[in-house]
Amino acid sequence: MAFDMYKTHKLADHLESEAYDHCQWAIQSFYDLELKENEYGYEQDVCEVLTKEQIEEIDAYISEHSAENMWHEPYSLTCLNTIVDRWYEEHEPYVYEGDA
Repeated sequence: MAFDMYKTHKLADHLESEAYDHCQWAIQSFYDLELKENEYGYEQDVCEVLTKEQIEEIDAYISEHSAENMWHEPYSLTCLNTIVDRWYEEHEPYVYEGDA
């Protein structure tokens, strides 16, 4: 019987969760954000308290570290992209041309 690696999707989910938590912590620490708890006891997501200027800085960081010959840990770039994308979805919803 040949070796087989089982449940790698669970490993990927775990690593992405850890990376997202680390990115949130890094952003919260850098910008000295105060996250509050909601009525269910969960802490706010950084997307809820970041400003457009802060998001643009994070987006510039992603672009800079995604450049050719520049290495950065892929999970963290993916999570930073997720945070930026979520912020834009929540704060600047896309307007379809037909809706305008």
